[in-house]
Amino acid sequence: MSDLIELSARELVTAIRRAEVDRSSVLNAVSDRLRRVEPLVNAVPTVVVERTRGGHRRRPAGPLAGLPITVKDVVDVAGLPTTHGSPLRRDAVAERSDPLVRRLERRGAVVIGKTNVPEFLSGADTVNTLFGRTRNPWDPTVSCGASSGGAAVSVATGTSWCAHGGDTAGSIRIPAALCGVVGLRPTPGLVTAGGTGEPVPGFTVHGPIARDVADAALFLRAMVPREPTPGVEPGPLRRIAFTADLGGRVPVTPEIAAICTRTVAAMEGLGYRVVPYAPSVSGVHEACLTLLAYRAAVLHGARVDRYGERLGSALRAEVAAGRACAPQQVADAERVRAGFAGRIEAMFAEHDVLITPTFGQAAWPVRRDLDPLPAGEDLAGVAAQWPLTTLATMAGCPALTVPCGRTAAGDPVGLQLIGAPYRDFALLRTGRDVELIRDSAPALPVVPAVPAC
Repeated sequence: MSDLIELSARELVTAIRRAEVDRSSVLNAVSDRLRRVEPLVNAVPTVVVERTRGGHRRRPAGPLAGLPITVKDVVDVAGLPTTHGSPLRRDAVAERSDPLVRRLERRGAVVIGKTNVPEFLSGADTVNTLFGRTRNPWDPTVSCGASSGGAAVSVATGTSWCAHGGDTAGSIRIPAALCGVVGLRPTPGLVTAGGTGEPVPGFTVHGPIARDVADAALFLRAMVPREPTPGVEPGPLRRIAFTADLGGRVPVTPEIAAICTRTVAAMEGLGYRVVPYAPSVSGVHEACLTLLAYRAAVLHGARVDRYGERLGSALRAEVAAGRACAPQQVADAERVRAGFAGRIEAMFAEHDVLITPTFGQAAWPVRRDLDPLPAGEDLAGVAAQWPLTTLATMAGCPALTVPCGRTAAGDPVGLQLIGAPYRDFALLRTGRDVELIRDSAPALPVVPAVPAC
């Protein structure tokens, strides 16, 4: 069974198509892995492997050919609860699957579970009072990030080969970086899904989390409404602009800066041109925070009014911050966003890809309670890293995080690649070259035997 778990998604799909492995054996391997790992990491609180067995034999092969995947617990899967990590939605069973899930299933994906999230995606750690905390598999004493922490951990621990994630201001990229896996925030609009209207268009996107870049590309092709036309694979983006700290605006640790700098420098040996460059980002992150707060107030204000303290303090604080924003502040923030997107578009006339660290410090210690925010002494440090990932959100660009090494303490380090809109597959091609030169790291961590909370 373990041999199947260690295959890449591409290798597993090929083996199923060639009838070298039957789909029942794949589900048995997943079920066994879940039994071993889930009590330790708590990434997939809703497991439905057994439910899939009957229909699994009849599912069309498609490009994913029976590949087990997980879905973030904010997207509907028929017959399963969509809890958003909240006790208030414990019994909110979906009658119909989201169009994105139906698309993935038509293309051969098999949903084997739904992954944990913080309550209504608030805060910075994957923890809630309904399911508890999801543990980082490399070190259970530190955070796995949020809000797609359960998705990243499910991939990092081998309970799924690919996971659906969602990213607003880093919610795919930060957990993927902290867990040592690959995560892509696609160009807004590339991957469509159902759900309620987004009050800040283009902010929230759906994207893939996978063990390596090629698996992420496989999954992205299955996520988009119209599969890319077979043909010549887009070439890598050769002209690199690199900054380790956005021109001194982000306090990246010397060790992480050195690991990322070495990786990017080594890309010159693969034919890349690397130049130091930090875009002008004055006021951009602050504008993003305004739009995020406004978004929270629109999406969750009525819920907070109705349920009050039955909802977590982080969500209530986000709504309060949004309600404190005057309409002119929101309008000004949108103008900053548009201006920044224009500057980044101009940058891409000279550079093909902007590279930064994904997160400039090691994962922070988890709290003893179930609050999704870092403890007071760590909160400022975590917040200081956020401008690295809000760049792509404000510019409307695809952004990929790829593992590029580990610190002396064993913490995974992610390298973030930001490309021009709709150059997602070329960006992935560049990410594959990062994998050629990164420091070696095991695909699946050895999960320590610690109790889940």
